[in-house]
Amino acid sequence: MSESPEDLLLQYRGQVVPQSFNAGFIALSYVVSLIGAACTLELLNRRTSYKGIFNHFLLLGSAVSMGGIAIWCMHFIGNRAIDLGNGEPGLQIAYSSSFTALSFFVPIVVLLAAFIAVGTNNTVSWWRVTIGGVLAGAAICGMHYVGNNSIENYVCIYSPVNVVGAAIIAVAASIVSLALFFVFRASWTNAWWKRAACAVVLAGAVSGMHWCAATGTKYQLVRLSTSSNELSRNTTVIVVICLSILACCIMAGVAIYTARVMRRYAHKAQQVILAAAVFDKDGRILVNPDGLLPSEKITDSFIEKNASDTFGIAHPLFHWMFRASRNWTNISPLVSGMASHLSQLPRASRERDSVGAIKMIDEQGDMISDYDLVLKELFCVAAVGLAEKTKETLATVGKLWDDILPTGGGTTRPDRGLHSAGQGSMSDSDLAEKGLQRRKHEFGRGSLMFLVRRVQNERDLARLEAAGYRFAELRQVSGIISSSMQIKCWDFESRLQRMAENADEESNLEPGVHLGFYGIRARVGSYGFDILVRKGARNLLPSVQLPIARFEPWHLEFLQQLDGMSASNLWRRLDALRRLSTRETVFTTLLYDALESLREWVDESIFDEAVLSSKVVTLPTRSDRGDQQATSMIALCMVIPIHVQVASDKCELLPLNFFKVRQVVGTDGPPQLAFAQMLHRDFAPIAKSVSAEKRAVMAEERKRSSFRDSPLPSRLRRLGRHHHTSQAVDGDGNPIPTTVGRPSSINNSNDTGSTLKLWPGRRNSDNRSADSSIDAPPMYASEGPAKSAFGGIMVSEEIRVEIHDAEGMPSHPTVLAGASRAPPIAAPTRRQGVEPSGVTPPNRVALARAGVNNGRGAPIELSTLAAAGDSVHTGAQGLVSNVEAERSDAPTFVDELFAVCIDGR
Repeated sequence: MSESPEDLLLQYRGQVVPQSFNAGFIALSYVVSLIGAACTLELLNRRTSYKGIFNHFLLLGSAVSMGGIAIWCMHFIGNRAIDLGNGEPGLQIAYSSSFTALSFFVPIVVLLAAFIAVGTNNTVSWWRVTIGGVLAGAAICGMHYVGNNSIENYVCIYSPVNVVGAAIIAVAASIVSLALFFVFRASWTNAWWKRAACAVVLAGAVSGMHWCAATGTKYQLVRLSTSSNELSRNTTVIVVICLSILACCIMAGVAIYTARVMRRYAHKAQQVILAAAVFDKDGRILVNPDGLLPSEKITDSFIEKNASDTFGIAHPLFHWMFRASRNWTNISPLVSGMASHLSQLPRASRERDSVGAIKMIDEQGDMISDYDLVLKELFCVAAVGLAEKTKETLATVGKLWDDILPTGGGTTRPDRGLHSAGQGSMSDSDLAEKGLQRRKHEFGRGSLMFLVRRVQNERDLARLEAAGYRFAELRQVSGIISSSMQIKCWDFESRLQRMAENADEESNLEPGVHLGFYGIRARVGSYGFDILVRKGARNLLPSVQLPIARFEPWHLEFLQQLDGMSASNLWRRLDALRRLSTRETVFTTLLYDALESLREWVDESIFDEAVLSSKVVTLPTRSDRGDQQATSMIALCMVIPIHVQVASDKCELLPLNFFKVRQVVGTDGPPQLAFAQMLHRDFAPIAKSVSAEKRAVMAEERKRSSFRDSPLPSRLRRLGRHHHTSQAVDGDGNPIPTTVGRPSSINNSNDTGSTLKLWPGRRNSDNRSADSSIDAPPMYASEGPAKSAFGGIMVSEEIRVEIHDAEGMPSHPTVLAGASRAPPIAAPTRRQGVEPSGVTPPNRVALARAGVNNGRGAPIELSTLAAAGDSVHTGAQGLVSNVEAERSDAPTFVDELFAVCIDGR
């Protein structure tokens, strides 16, 4: 039978009330503290910088989680475990509301200072960790005694030994926990179980301090508690429960989000992906808090047109992407039109909001027309997505790396891109019937490409960290990236190092004279050739620089004597000549030494068979270099037999057509201008047509709205509504097709020309502006003729008129090499010259600059169509004038040395 309040007050007033502990509440208090500590470490793990709203939210959230849940909630749940006076209700602890609220905010403020002191650096700063641990211990102790000060009906009597012991426990355990956590975080080995272990230690600091202090605390009764105090205790428990549930929800949300990210990256491993490889000046790479690279999907899979149409670095589409990533300035104005065009294309039903989910196979099972054009648009839109993720503009998002990494497993999976509605997946025989191929040993695998750049200043570095990213050492995260993206590459870390080395600019030869090795080998099972290049600088041939500035005429005469000699014979000849006392002795010695140094680059089994070419070729000069001196090269040339395995630590084989592309990127001149023109020719009509369609739709809606509000009879309204159509037109008023693919037709399912096309579709082989014909596979079979509503075809050809002074006009026709080729169309022959009498015929138009003496040079003339006579015929032909149709192939030293190799066989 419980005693009356008056008896209890008389018995214990001014006395120390006996106490006992409830084991259930003790266990519950530790669980609550563990929840708060785990939530705190999870939020701290995702904090990447002092700046940024998201990082400020994480800092505040971690302080509230630790101070409000791990410490404050644990304290009051722990005090519920204290039973005073054999559990008499009137003798239980009652709290002051004001001091209770104050005790909630005290640890939060102190922990804010502690977590700011700890910092967000990837390297562990022990003095920071020590200061943070001391402040965290002070927050634990401070909250405990402020919380005890809120007790209204008792005076607490503390044991000094317990107070000191509790403080030591709190500080020491906090330092140990934070040190372990940040060591694991800095080394990227902070798995969930390691963070859980740190949380156990941190929760032990809170609970250990509390119970060490509680066992040395005596409670001297001042007055009895009332029923309102009991309600206050229950309210405190309710608040504790709510905060604990909130912490559990936060941790569950983080876990679910992380799992979804990992599943998304695993799914991306089966697709064609574009990732951002951003490096800082120390060679560290940009990753998110989970150690993953920012990435965007380009498309679900690459559809092969034939057995040799493998998406790799030898593919023309990759060459276009490689050049496009170095021409973002020209592409930026076209991106919005690309995105609008892609949004109008059919896509998988489950991913209608994803640009990368566009169906590449139409309802009839055929590859969509303009497949290559759509894939180029997807690449550009993916690059825009990466720019947004990394807080950059498209112009500074980075340059495409020169390799593609295979990703994903070899398991079979359904491909929605090959489905038609209600038809299920297509078999291999069905694809073969449509002229499509899939490699069975690589079905389901993906491709990974990288946009590489380097952060140039500290401000950009801080901005990326404020956006939620971290910079990590390659050795720490290469395994995480490789496993999460399922990269099938054993030397992935070394490839990342190569990216970091070439992030600023590609390696270039120093101006002057070089002796190089030009070795090509035919590909087995495919078209084209491979060429031997340097490892780590795949845009350069193996070469050695000669210590001379330029070739003198007598140098060239001397080299003519050595032309066609094999390396072994050349070695003996030079060794004999350098012993003679002649003018060529010094030059002979230089050649001999260069030949000996070049031998170290290339495998001896093939080096001795190479033949010296006396032809001097000029290498391209980068536009970002101000070197006025030319870079010249003579080379040992060789066609390497296909059965010879090239074993060299310094060299590797690269597709010849890609090597040629690398020679024209980054250089000023016709190739760069031609590529910019090709971009606008291919994509500007699409952007204009999309804008025209939008305007037409808006005009249609306005017309319908005004027509609906007008007092016309309903019959006339239906007539106007029935016959109204809209069509996008170009600048000349001609209709422009905007539909890519063949929509299904109920009336005529066999009609393959339902898409309106007013010009022939450009194939891969037509727009390879830098691909040499020496390395090109046969063209794909062209599609059937597209139907036209106008009974004819429309052709377009860009013509550039160059006007020169007569004094500076070359005697031979000027060839605009490197410009992109117009489609094969009827083209009149244009001739340059005047009649022997010097009178310009009436059917020609002469173009000459004012003030130029026309007698000293021939003017530029345009013949009329009638005057062309028989020169008008179908098909592409060479145009011999300063007015030239643009050509796609820009002759480089690669072509010149290739001709030497082939002619020497």
